Amino acid sequence: MGSSMTRIYLKERGIVIDEPTMLARMKKKRWTGLSAPKNKNIAPLAFGQKAKEILNREPQQVEVVSPIKNGVIVDLEAVESLVSYYLKLVYEVPSKYPKLFKPRVVVSVPSYSTEVQKRAVRSVFYKAGAREVVLIEGVVLAATGLIQEKMMTGKTGTILMDIGGGKTEVAVISLGGVVVERSSKVAGNELDLAIIGYIKMKYGLLIGQSSAERVKIEIGNVGDIKGEGKSAVLRGRDLETGLPKSIKVSEGEIREAIIFETQKMAKLVSEMLDETPPELMEDILKRGIVLVGGGASLRGMDKLIEKETKINTKVAEESGYCVIRGVEELLENSTLLEMIRVVEGAKR
Repeated sequence: MGSSMTRIYLKERGIVIDEPTMLARMKKKRWTGLSAPKNKNIAPLAFGQKAKEILNREPQQVEVVSPIKNGVIVDLEAVESLVSYYLKLVYEVPSKYPKLFKPRVVVSVPSYSTEVQKRAVRSVFYKAGAREVVLIEGVVLAATGLIQEKMMTGKTGTILMDIGGGKTEVAVISLGGVVVERSSKVAGNELDLAIIGYIKMKYGLLIGQSSAERVKIEIGNVGDIKGEGKSAVLRGRDLETGLPKSIKVSEGEIREAIIFETQKMAKLVSEMLDETPPELMEDILKRGIVLVGGGASLRGMDKLIEKETKINTKVAEESGYCVIRGVEELLENSTLLEMIRVVEGAKR
């Protein structure tokens, strides 16, 4: 369960849920004019993609919330509703086996999560009907997922950079565990906000986060650009007149908007290298840096980090699915799961 996307893998069935981490529900504040419902536990109106589609279009009595920020739970009630809804959907998937609503669950958590935050994650899944909850660090799961691509093995150290929607994590992985780790809140959502601020200052145009995310995906490029390159149309509200307005922005302008934030991500790797044990440097130079997560697909990100660190950097294939592939690998390989549980459990 990430800040942007929730993905669920069901053993022997594959990825059955791949939806935004959002839900729409009725507001409970009195000043909205909504009369207090008799049933306080009123069911949410929409989940996942349907909730995202009504973001910034919802009526006054409805709110769309993202219950996970920077990889940690900020709205416990919303997460409980989301997990319960998705697990019920999962157990409606046709299967040749009888369905027992007491699953074993492997959950990805940020490496910087506190014990309180981990207990909150466990309580959510136990309340939803899980029999056992195993928490594994996201960067370890991503490294496990890369085993399928032959990009990583458990015997050598390598740097993994996970760029998500709400957080960026950089870690040296060796022998199924994290040796050194650094994290930052500068991630995909911060890049969207940087684009919104840039367009507001330069053009006096207010755009939504969905529009900023779209233009970032379409023409975002933080590599070396010669000329203006591609362009895209943005529509929003003119702050001077209050009327709708359209503008055309270039690839160079989007780069200018987000380059400062992406440079912070690149420096995160340099800071972590300062604390990396010398014995692992040889492995790192041979294997390089691997980028995973949805933000890794931003064009030129690998070149920017390579320029900052002077270490070969590559983007994993289908980078946004590396963590869920790691979950798949652990669920299908019980020996590997037990080994990683021992390494992860030793930290606690």
